[in-house]
Amino acid sequence: MFEGDITYTDEVLYENKLSVVYEDLTAARVTLNRVREFVSKHPTVYMGTHTPLGYENLEAKRIVDLNNPPKTLPVGDITFKTKSGKYVCSICGYVYDPGVGDETQNIPAGTAFEDLPDTWKCPRCKQHKTKFNAA
Repeated sequence: MFEGDITYTDEVLYENKLSVVYEDLTAARVTLNRVREFVSKHPTVYMGTHTPLGYENLEAKRIVDLNNPPKTLPVGDITFKTKSGKYVCSICGYVYDPGVGDETQNIPAGTAFEDLPDTWKCPRCKQHKTKFNAA
């Protein structure tokens, strides 16, 4: 489920909190309740608007289980890291990993994203590489 501004992170979905600016508190609460009801009844990969690992949730097909929230790190424990070399398609969430390459287009492992030919397209949604962002 892709959504926009119902929740900013998965944590607030699990904690049943409103996390956005809204004009109508009642409507915001009803909407969040409906989303939580849906994900509790249907296997759902949920991608909050600002979920840092949203694309990884999609790639791994992680299903929301409201009764078992994932372990999260307190803000003070979050460390910033250098770029991974991986790139994420902003359209479908596909992750290009240079360590793996892309066998569908004969791109060998070890090929940096910057070295992909201009004709290379996302293997999943066929978008141009300009639609990718560094991870």
